[in-house]
Amino acid sequence: MLSRVASHLYWLSRYLERAENMARILDVGASLALLSGEGDALAAIEPLVITDTLDAFDATGLPRTPEHVARFLAWSPSHPSTIVSCLEASRENARAVRGSITSEMWENINDTWLQLVARRRAGAEPTDAAFFDWVKERSHLFRGITFATIRRDQSYQFIRLGTFIERADNTARILSVKQARRSTSPDGDGLTDYYRLSAVLRSVSSLEAYRDTYRDAIDARRVAELLIFDPTLPRSLRFCFDEVVRILAELPQAPARSARRLAAHMLALLEHGELEDVYGVGLDAFLERFLRNNIRLGEGVHAAYMETK
Repeated sequence: MLSRVASHLYWLSRYLERAENMARILDVGASLALLSGEGDALAAIEPLVITDTLDAFDATGLPRTPEHVARFLAWSPSHPSTIVSCLEASRENARAVRGSITSEMWENINDTWLQLVARRRAGAEPTDAAFFDWVKERSHLFRGITFATIRRDQSYQFIRLGTFIERADNTARILSVKQARRSTSPDGDGLTDYYRLSAVLRSVSSLEAYRDTYRDAIDARRVAELLIFDPTLPRSLRFCFDEVVRILAELPQAPARSARRLAAHMLALLEHGELEDVYGVGLDAFLERFLRNNIRLGEGVHAAYMETK
């Protein structure tokens, strides 16, 4: 496959996954901001910290309120990680490789963009739960159409690879910031703590999985264990890297030796590690190292398959 085509396929799925992840973060962030009250500045900027966009937001000069933060992360065209920017980038990447995806896939992603444009032309830039649900549903619909219509060839593998590398990054960021906030909060116990941990699980669609697995009160260590090590949870780090390693094995081997080696090393830590190992080095340190390695992996994949030789 041409490196240009591989790059477009990989990034169309990464950007779509990023838009969905942003919607998840903003949806849960809005709920937590209401819980925390107007005086909690940390709750207002938490979505910016998770997505590493705090400096970009501050550069706009807007006040750090939940409403301005949500509008910036949803609708600002000036930053590449906002929902509107991600959906536009995903659509442009899909348009560039229409011959490598099915007509149903293109129609879905193009229709998503047209609906978004129509909302803006109507004078609406919503930042409510209904809008965030719509973003998530459009992402889910694209993945379902992709699974049902595309051949299981290299195009399919690059789309899936982008999805799982992006998803692992998001889960690690959410877990890192939410757990760090909990550990420094003066009300780290009781009802508020329960809602914060529930928000972590809700933001990665794992609240029901937690209840099925532990059947007990929500505990910070068990939340970490579930989202890091569970091999059956679609947004856990372990599940994502099971898929990444499997996908890399289906792609041409020679160009990606270093990327495959790094992915296998990351999977081994998740496959054979235990929660005590994580807390032995510190949860923050573990997640920071994971994020650095995930970024290195993305760079390695790009160098192996997407750079023009």
